[in-house]
Amino acid sequence: MKNNFMKSENFTRWAIRKVSVGVVSAAIASGIFMIVGGGEAHASDKQLDKAPIVETVKTQVDENVVTKSTEKVELVESTTVKLKEADKTVEQPVVGTDGEAKPEAIDNNILSLAKDTADAPKMEAPDMTTHKTTPAEVKKAVMDNTKDTIDVPAKYLDKANFPGPFTAGVNQVIPYEFFGGDGMLTRLILKSSDKAPWSDNGSAKNPVLLPLEKLGKGLYFYEVDLEGTKGKSDKELLDLLKANGTQSYKAIIKVYGEKDGKADLTNVVATKDVNVNLNGLTSVQEVKKAVMDNTKDEVNVPAKYLDKANFPGPFTAGVNQVIPYEFFGGDGMLTRLILKASDKAPWSDNGTAKNPALPPVEKLGHGLYFYEVDLAGTQGKQDKELLDLLKANGTQSYKATIKVYGEKDGKADLTNLVALKEVTVNLHKEAMEMKKKSGENMMTDHKKHSLMDSNMSEKPMDMQKSNVMNMKAHMHKNMKEKNMNAHMNNDMMKKGMLPKTSAAPEGTMNTTNSTNSSTTGIVALIISSLLGYLGIRRKNEID
Repeated sequence: MKNNFMKSENFTRWAIRKVSVGVVSAAIASGIFMIVGGGEAHASDKQLDKAPIVETVKTQVDENVVTKSTEKVELVESTTVKLKEADKTVEQPVVGTDGEAKPEAIDNNILSLAKDTADAPKMEAPDMTTHKTTPAEVKKAVMDNTKDTIDVPAKYLDKANFPGPFTAGVNQVIPYEFFGGDGMLTRLILKSSDKAPWSDNGSAKNPVLLPLEKLGKGLYFYEVDLEGTKGKSDKELLDLLKANGTQSYKAIIKVYGEKDGKADLTNVVATKDVNVNLNGLTSVQEVKKAVMDNTKDEVNVPAKYLDKANFPGPFTAGVNQVIPYEFFGGDGMLTRLILKASDKAPWSDNGTAKNPALPPVEKLGHGLYFYEVDLAGTQGKQDKELLDLLKANGTQSYKATIKVYGEKDGKADLTNLVALKEVTVNLHKEAMEMKKKSGENMMTDHKKHSLMDSNMSEKPMDMQKSNVMNMKAHMHKNMKEKNMNAHMNNDMMKKGMLPKTSAAPEGTMNTTNSTNSSTTGIVALIISSLLGYLGIRRKNEID
């Protein structure tokens, strides 16, 4: 017996020495001793002295264990008691109808949710009950921890039931700590929900997402008012949401303070507006009809659209790649131009204006379908590689195939081809377009000249005859004036009235020179006559 005891003691010391990672390791090692080694000694040796073992453990703990670890062990040992206390705290009813949240009015599904929350191992019960959360912390959490817009998948709404948590906290006041419960619409408003699990109607009992860290229980209450739902709640609200299908709602988050354990609706601690986009189911027949009726057979893409497209950018999104069907008509996307609705819709290069997306199907549920547009002759290239190829190819026509797929597990099911259509896409490049315009201008000028020549040749014959007659009359007049001037000059020369000048060459028709010569001769004749008169008078006076 003594040998067995010594072996057990040595084993315990060895275990503690090897597993020196805190009090928990020491406890495990001691447990092994009690089960493996100490069991036999206790059963057969009533005179076993445990004091040396306790001293050994105590000595080992003093050397290797930090005080904080000891506190954790105490917390682990008291977990059962604290969880029971949390159950009692949670089960107090809280929903009110007369301006205050009365404890006895809480819905059964909320009670169930609260109990699941307390039982979840990831909940920090001590923090939830002891921390005094301030209004400033609540305000900051409402602004920083919630989204501005949420898209609720169609299947979440379709699979929601009542009684169930989906509409909890919508158009009704409940404790703020239930804001992020599993299967609740308000859970999706929290930014942390993007990486958190979800189960329809909270069936998986996933841990609640806290709207802010270390939120004290029973200190605050909240509601999310959904505009256009006429204040309906619970089953009546759920039925209305399903009947409306895909629709956007303006919602207001309101967080109230507490008074006497109830919601004080006169004390609004924080508010925030959010957009809630609920998606209804869209049938396969609706998608097929939309692909055939709402898309063009041929698309002409302006040269400047291609020339100004950049990457990263939306121009090639959905071309030779599979993306959600609701993005088909995004601003700045090539596939947007395939929709007939794009002819009257605004466009911005690379989607810089953030114009609203054009839905390929009216009230299309998000996440239900996926699509791609395969462009023949592009070797399946995507994104920047595809954009560079399109720009390098310049003006060119492509055969394109629209393919719409169903959904499976939140992803495109490429084995489920819902709709198919072929279209022609005519892409133009800016340089080619300018060259074409230049050529068009040259052709236009040539046509103008040809038109003028044609007009000249098509003038009436009587107009041409009139022009010829006018020209002949003008020539005849000039010849007549020339002959008259020449005759006068000859007469003057014979009478000695004009000085001899060099004669103009024969055959010239310079009427201006002839006129000048005649004028000069007349002046000279007058002067000579005057001089002659003066000379004769002078002579007579002398005589």
